[in-house]
Amino acid sequence: MNSNKRKKRKIFFLFVVITITTIVLITETYAWFVGTSTVTTNEFTVSVNTDPGLEISLDGSAWKSGSNKLTISETAITTGLTAYSTNTNKWPASGLSPVSSSGVLDTTTGRLKLFEKTSLSATQGGYRLIANAIDNSTTEQDGYIVFDLFIRNGKGASYNGDNSTSAAENIYLTKNSSATYNGTNNGAANSVRVGFFSLANIKSSGASIANIQALSCSTANSSTTKKLCPAEGSSKALYWNIWEPNYNSHTQALVNYYNNACKKRNTSTGEYLSDACTQITTTTERNTYSVYHAVASSGNVDIYDGLNGYTANTTTNYSSTSTSPLLSYTSYKISPSMTYTQSNQLIKLAGNSITKVRVYIWLEGQDIDNYDLIAGNQIKINFGFTKDRYGIENT
Repeated sequence: MNSNKRKKRKIFFLFVVITITTIVLITETYAWFVGTSTVTTNEFTVSVNTDPGLEISLDGSAWKSGSNKLTISETAITTGLTAYSTNTNKWPASGLSPVSSSGVLDTTTGRLKLFEKTSLSATQGGYRLIANAIDNSTTEQDGYIVFDLFIRNGKGASYNGDNSTSAAENIYLTKNSSATYNGTNNGAANSVRVGFFSLANIKSSGASIANIQALSCSTANSSTTKKLCPAEGSSKALYWNIWEPNYNSHTQALVNYYNNACKKRNTSTGEYLSDACTQITTTTERNTYSVYHAVASSGNVDIYDGLNGYTANTTTNYSSTSTSPLLSYTSYKISPSMTYTQSNQLIKLAGNSITKVRVYIWLEGQDIDNYDLIAGNQIKINFGFTKDRYGIENT
């Protein structure tokens, strides 16, 4: 009986699946914790399958739906026919290198605040971190992938651009979304993050291409446009989210490395003690303490604070959580065993609107999987969107 009810209910839900495939060749990285390796990007493609009602575009003009496929490549997002003239997309010429972000958007530029490591030295408390903000105020920098994605959710005349209202529709990632690898798993895929940030939307009916492409954090609210650019502290899943594909997946090499490196140290000699911190396994979920603001050497920030029991000379210049340079956030997570009752929404989309979503893909340098021993490999990212929460069990 329940099965029949669910099947009937699914008829009233528009089911949309968008599959995005990313191939990243790992050959050079500046490892966040200790040492140096290298990462470069190779190929990035996107294939899209949708049912009528939800369409996707790179320029707000050429829309794809149904069995048609939308393909993203370096050319497509920067200089190709689908790259609109005022785009600020970026394909890193020098490849991916670990950066860190807590999901804070600069509401003036509409760009994600990201940080890079500038120094790392061994201390009695683990490793001393110094990090600077990446200056992407005028142009996006190397080290990560970023592009604009336009999503059209219906074409009707009834428009309420506020994503926080009951009229807005929930969007979910499909259960088969993943970040995997080709060849031997060196762990780099386990530090991947994908961030989705809604900048603004416009009433789809009657919208001009110029006005669609111009959507930004400077968009003025009107009867046909709505600024969505999430300010710091904005509710996740309404305007933005960060997906962590492999939140509970680690290589055995990482486990061995971590379970030794996070041990307590002798505060006089710096030598590891025999008593270890709380150890991890290949399936342990571990919070990521991403960089929240620039970290100066005077801050005395040791990466393994709180894990190895060391408390001396740590974060002495940061007296409260509001000024803490490292911040733990809850990322968007899915698993193969997830049911619709466990699923959480990625973002919301207003009905009969076109929303400009800025998408960032990076290697999170503060993820424990981003460490000295990762080497060359290819990462493949697949993810899909659906509005049918009840269909997640079958995707």
